[in-house]
Amino acid sequence: MPTQTINPDRLLHELSELWTSLSKETSKDQGKNEESGVLRACSMTLIVFVDDEADSALGEMLARLMHSHPSRMILVRLREDAGVLESRVFAQCWMPFGHHREICCEQVEFSVSLNRVADIPSVVAPLAAPDVPRVVWFRSSRIDSVPDLGDLLVLGDKMIVDTARPGAPAFADLRVLANAGYIVGDLAWTRLTKLRQLIAQLLSGRDLNGIANVSIEYSGSEAAPEAKYLQAWLRSELRSELRAAAVDLHRVDSAGTPKIKAIRIDPDVQIRIESNCAEYETGSLRQRANLPESTEGDLLNEELNIMTHDRIFERALERMTAWTPRS
Repeated sequence: MPTQTINPDRLLHELSELWTSLSKETSKDQGKNEESGVLRACSMTLIVFVDDEADSALGEMLARLMHSHPSRMILVRLREDAGVLESRVFAQCWMPFGHHREICCEQVEFSVSLNRVADIPSVVAPLAAPDVPRVVWFRSSRIDSVPDLGDLLVLGDKMIVDTARPGAPAFADLRVLANAGYIVGDLAWTRLTKLRQLIAQLLSGRDLNGIANVSIEYSGSEAAPEAKYLQAWLRSELRSELRAAAVDLHRVDSAGTPKIKAIRIDPDVQIRIESNCAEYETGSLRQRANLPESTEGDLLNEELNIMTHDRIFERALERMTAWTPRS
């Protein structure tokens, strides 16, 4: 069986023909109404690596994402079999409420075996939309089976992972990439945004030098990436010229789902994490704050709003060390 090849020029030609076809169909349906037609939208190139078995919910989430971050999406489905390299082009279109013109984003989808991933960079690189950022999201659990990620990394200006998912790069790998100048995002870090905002609010105006100890309680056989990031962030932010506060992880339930259960900050701040909320005490004050769980789409949407180096995240990443939880 001959080796399958894909010419990026052919795909670009197919995209051009796609827009020509969409314009003709819309003109035929809507006549000469100047406010009607198709609007081609693209604010970035989003390259997504997923498992070939990814369910329809992922596709629906990516389609909704186009409303806030219209992009030329390149979806790469990684397969476990050998020798496959296939492609197709199509458009994602929607009609905003109260408008008469469809907004459309183009999508190129690849189905590729792991032993053909080396062919992807030379095909995908020419497909990037000009003069807009390029983002690579590694969502596939098979990405750790790719022999050399270097050629895939250079496809994007920013790389997004989720260290809470199987197959994600290790923290040390992310630190190396950040130190090499890559813009890196981790959805496990993004999940902490609301909790970090609450902690910052509770500590606002305090003398941080007076904080000697912080305890982060968690469940699970091992601390979740979110707990490790929280520890690293607090270590970074509570470090002064005089000394650094001791910030420790404490396992309180080895059998439960890996997650943060509580944060205790000397002398008088306690935060208990419940379902979609946090109950906190500071001195004699006791209140609740909403902490709704973010969907994967919410997290990705937040990360796509950040196209420069996140120095707070990078400082926390620098402080990630070998973890020795205290039971």
